[in-house]
Amino acid sequence: MAALPRLFRARSGPAVCAVGAALLVSALVLLLGSGHPPTPEGPPAPVAAAGELRAEVGEATWLGMDHDMSTTASGYQMPPAMMPGMPATGEDRLSIALTLVNTGGRTLPIDPAGEFTLHAGPGQPDKPLYGTTFGELPRLGAGSAVAGTLLFDLPPADLAAAAWIAWDHDGSHTRLAVPEPASPHAHGK
Repeated sequence: MAALPRLFRARSGPAVCAVGAALLVSALVLLLGSGHPPTPEGPPAPVAAAGELRAEVGEATWLGMDHDMSTTASGYQMPPAMMPGMPATGEDRLSIALTLVNTGGRTLPIDPAGEFTLHAGPGQPDKPLYGTTFGELPRLGAGSAVAGTLLFDLPPADLAAAAWIAWDHDGSHTRLAVPEPASPHAHGK
């Protein structure tokens, strides 16, 4: 009879460990979340609010980077890898004007470089922000406004008419509409 419990323990050890590990992972996911902010509800709009902070989208423009790598390009063909900061081959830089307004009576923390992501279209992966012209602005004073530009690198054909910017600020999740971008040159769309 003494061999039965030992045999039972030997065979159930890995199973108990697997069940325990699964429970631990489930608990961590519930406590920490999935790592992705919730999808904002409602249609995108040109103006959105997150508490006392308001964001207003202005003009969108494709920036001409003049890095044509085709065989018909004039001059020396330098690949984007040799030009730090240039978009990858096949991508262009989308510039979207944005104004942040503090409508409240106290200074608010902001992080323009960390709060915005482009959703270019259905089935497209999120496009991270390449950069901004806001600089290292950590806060916005009461009643103040600041204008800047959000920059995203993507193939122009990936930008759908229903594109929107996710704005995740201080627990609020909203959508900002992306206007039809002006183009300094043709993109074959």
